[in-house]
Amino acid sequence: MTKHESITADVELVPYSDLYVSDLNPRTVINPQGIDALAENIRQLGLLHNLAGLRDEAGKVGIVAGGRRLRALALLQDDARFAFVPVKIAPDQETAQMWATSENHQREQQHPADEIRDYGKMAARGVSVAAIAIAFGATEPHVYRRLNWRAFPTQFWML
Repeated sequence: MTKHESITADVELVPYSDLYVSDLNPRTVINPQGIDALAENIRQLGLLHNLAGLRDEAGKVGIVAGGRRLRALALLQDDARFAFVPVKIAPDQETAQMWATSENHQREQQHPADEIRDYGKMAARGVSVAAIAIAFGATEPHVYRRLNWRAFPTQFWML
């Protein structure tokens, strides 16, 4: 892929039972506590980002981007909302390989100052610390620490 080409890819609702983590998915080290936290986030807020995959010869879909989400969805199969999963289907192997790498490396963590502001805005709306922790995939003590920083002027956040 040396020149810009538009990629046409459909999003399909795929039965969870037809999904598996593809060998193309680069994430191999998995934190079980992180999967539990992500599952609770998805249970509370829904699946915010589609998975991406490649259909195999048997008609199943190997997930190339979204393996953590797929593992979290495994914990939610008692909830009918997650029996079918939106998956962006790659048109070919080359595209799937690019998605697998790009999706994991183009993410950037939010700056702590932005996180402090976001936590503060949610707390001001009456959102509980527990709910903020679920939304951000953080621990409640972490949320309390960030909320304590709101008392300091913004220039101190940027140090």
